[in-house]
Amino acid sequence: MPTVEPAGPEVSSTGPGTAQATEAAEAGTLPTSTIGLCLSGGGYRAMLYHVGVLRRLNEAGWLPTLTRISSVSGGSIVAGLLGCAWADLEFEENGVAARFHDCVEQPILDLAERTIDVRAVLLGLWPGRISRQVQKAYDTHLFHGATLQTLPDPVRHPEFILLATDLRTGTLVHMSRRTAGGYRTHQVRNPTLPLAQAVAASSAFPPVLSPCVVDLPAGGRLYLTDGGVYDNLGVEAITKQCRTVLVSDGGGTFSEPDTPRTGFVFGTIRVLSVLDVQVRRLRRRDIIADYRSGRREGAFWAINTDPEHYTERSPELPCPPERARVLAAVGTRLARLSRDTCHQLVNWGYASAEHSLRSNGMPQIGRAAGFPYPGGLGPS
Repeated sequence: MPTVEPAGPEVSSTGPGTAQATEAAEAGTLPTSTIGLCLSGGGYRAMLYHVGVLRRLNEAGWLPTLTRISSVSGGSIVAGLLGCAWADLEFEENGVAARFHDCVEQPILDLAERTIDVRAVLLGLWPGRISRQVQKAYDTHLFHGATLQTLPDPVRHPEFILLATDLRTGTLVHMSRRTAGGYRTHQVRNPTLPLAQAVAASSAFPPVLSPCVVDLPAGGRLYLTDGGVYDNLGVEAITKQCRTVLVSDGGGTFSEPDTPRTGFVFGTIRVLSVLDVQVRRLRRRDIIADYRSGRREGAFWAINTDPEHYTERSPELPCPPERARVLAAVGTRLARLSRDTCHQLVNWGYASAEHSLRSNGMPQIGRAAGFPYPGGLGPS
């Protein structure tokens, strides 16, 4: 039987930033106006959960107040689209994007009704080319030829940072409008990398969808895999740059079978799952320790959090724990989900953000009137 990893709002390596910002973070003196949002990996499950989170933040007028948005894997799909569509969102004076649904939410829902991982494997035939097929699907359905330069200007808007893992050095690679590379990798300034390729690299889940091979303009290649291999929550690019850190974890459940599978294929997959959950647990402990110590402000919520753990829950958003567990157990795939499941995942992300922000005393979060889609988290 799958078990839910304990998580709750008990929250009561550096990125590409400057040395001064790093020193300020370590001294706890970062400006209180710096706000970062981290979107975890987790395939379509996490992608849809994060859409609900972003919808709630948009309704609160928070999107344009963010300093940085960092993402890995499934989180990078929705973050990449949000950044790509930023100029078309039509922000109103209260900070609400009037076209969020049309430009971000609906395209993501449409993508979630398509299976792209199986097709990529069948057409790609071997590693490297498989990731190119994923890239092609992302570009066809979401990005339409956009590059990293399509992302908004980070001087006046949030900086979008898509994360991948360098298979050669075992370090984190940042891909943004400013730069692409890592501290042990050649840095490309103002990169024109296709946005679909950056997202494909960030979501190149091993072993099937990995690696993503990126040819650099000045020569050389990067062999990249899923950003979640190094940092499944995407927090490293945020914590030393932002005083307030919001973390959305769509990583799902970790099963604990009496007898784990030990064959070559399924045994390898099991080992990868263990590595993934350990990275997530360590990152989670670090950020929660920062909250508790007062070094950092913010809120953490997870798809596998028991809704009853939240101290402040909106009665307009009832979340039965048994339904939350079902949604957290949705597989980590880029595979078609039913429209009902898509809506339920969006609803759960929406409610998670609402409950966690309220439980952690975050200001300027007006009470939600109800779920985005009828049916809440589904029939109990």
